[in-house]
Amino acid sequence: MILGKWMRIDLSGKTALVTGGARGIGRQICLKLRSAGAVVIINYAKSAEAAISLQSEIGHGTDIIKADVSKEDEVGAMFDYIKKTHKKLDILINNAGVIKDNLLAAMEMSDWDKVLDVNLRGTFLCSKYAAGMMMANHSGRIVNVASIAAVKCSRGQVNYAASKGGVVSFTRACAVELAPKGILVNAILPGMIVTDMSARVRKRAGDLILSSIPLGRYGAPEEVAALAVFLASDLSSYITGQAIPVDGGMTVS
Repeated sequence: MILGKWMRIDLSGKTALVTGGARGIGRQICLKLRSAGAVVIINYAKSAEAAISLQSEIGHGTDIIKADVSKEDEVGAMFDYIKKTHKKLDILINNAGVIKDNLLAAMEMSDWDKVLDVNLRGTFLCSKYAAGMMMANHSGRIVNVASIAAVKCSRGQVNYAASKGGVVSFTRACAVELAPKGILVNAILPGMIVTDMSARVRKRAGDLILSSIPLGRYGAPEEVAALAVFLASDLSSYITGQAIPVDGGMTVS
């Protein structure tokens, strides 16, 4: 009974922003944050219908806001809205991301720029604005959704690997800088998770991918979301600057 009470995650009174929160891993993070009691702000750039549907599914205690996280004016406007409407921000989940795979010699500059802009620049911009809000309360959690591509690369992912490797290094630097301010910063490294984003890769090389995963199966978005909610909670109060894989053992095989 005591252990069960200690393990229960309670985020009541907390306000969380999830970028790219309308679909895939972000969607499950929103669901789990709300089930733990947090007020959840669902950010989206293009998936308006999915965001509205998710808000309707969750019901009370949610908000939605459109912003392209790679554009500072839109990020600034989003955080101005959060300050005005919600007064504070306790949790930031930097989940928004894109993938545009191609071999190095064939990669267009626009595909390099787009992936770095959303995945890395977007994480920087949202973290910068969130930290400014969190410092006022000397408390906060920033969780960056990176990828095992940061440490275990595949062909055709030079832009994606560079962006996610940057997110991991950014996480560690922020953790050192923000720890004295009471803000903890960690990264999650999902492996092959069943989402729309990974569908093309799974279809093309599914058997090979499964053979490299010790657990012998793909991961579910809920399994990534569970770690995100843990890192957003008081149960993670002595964890910062870490990059934690959720990959079925793929990075150690």
